[in-house]
Amino acid sequence: MELGSIKNTILTGLGWLSVIMGLISLAIINVSLLSGYDVPLANTSWVLISVVFGIISVFNKKSRTLGFWGLSISIFLGLFVVTIFGLGWTINPFP
Repeated sequence: MELGSIKNTILTGLGWLSVIMGLISLAIINVSLLSGYDVPLANTSWVLISVVFGIISVFNKKSRTLGFWGLSISIFLGLFVVTIFGLGWTINPFP
């Protein structure tokens, strides 16, 4: 019984970590777009870690919603970066 509660706590923590990392990545991208600074997309490692934590936390019934939230934020960030890169490439393909 004790091991089950520890597992639930760890998986819930991973779900929250996935959501928080996704929100921090969103904030970094928004601040970089609003301020005009060229922030490299080095936070893609944060997005990948957030995806892994979200997938891990989806397997538990108590942390499933947190896992889906973390995955949805990470997938949104990935699609956003791909879309912005594609639009930038069509505007000026050879800088």
